[in-house]
Amino acid sequence: MAITTRQQDGFTMPELEYLAQCERVAIVPLHRMERLELVTGTVGPFRPPQKAVVPLWLAVMLKRASRCRIVAPDWLRYEHLRTLCCEEDQPDSLFTRLPHHYLEIAHVLLTNAEDDIVDAQGIRRLLQDLRETRQSKTREGLKMLNSLQLQMDNLSAAEINEIRPLFARSFDMLRRLDALAATGEQTQRQAHASDSHYSELDDTFGSSFAY
Repeated sequence: MAITTRQQDGFTMPELEYLAQCERVAIVPLHRMERLELVTGTVGPFRPPQKAVVPLWLAVMLKRASRCRIVAPDWLRYEHLRTLCCEEDQPDSLFTRLPHHYLEIAHVLLTNAEDDIVDAQGIRRLLQDLRETRQSKTREGLKMLNSLQLQMDNLSAAEINEIRPLFARSFDMLRRLDALAATGEQTQRQAHASDSHYSELDDTFGSSFAY
């Protein structure tokens, strides 16, 4: 399937957050609730204080209705993020593995359930540091772009979205330059073959019609 111009230009943050809404998070219900039949399956029943795992959109909806408390994912805890920042900052380090929609999930949770997250302000600072460090590594990775591939493992959806417009245009330009180079080499080979052919003809006629 061809990539549209809209896809090449990337998505907005609200669009990316919409795509992340089906990611699952843990909640602690504050009221008893029976099973809920969703398109993606059944969740519940909900019995406080037992945890339950639900889609992100449902967790936010229940949180707004004061019917649950959202449990922050392990990767969104201060100590874990600080460790990730240290690992990312090491020379020649690879991108650490994070959820594909970690930035979108973090933004949704910090916006809608800040009171459920320990040291939310500190986590915001660490997420900003982590993002800036990974952006710097991404810029370095783009310098290695060639017409065949660009490999940077463990990039998240938002990080891929940031480089998509530049990558798509640069990759297309490199392929065109390679095609022009290949055409030029073919023309040179054809010219060389023609020169050799005429040289052989000169030798042949020269020996046959020597004065």
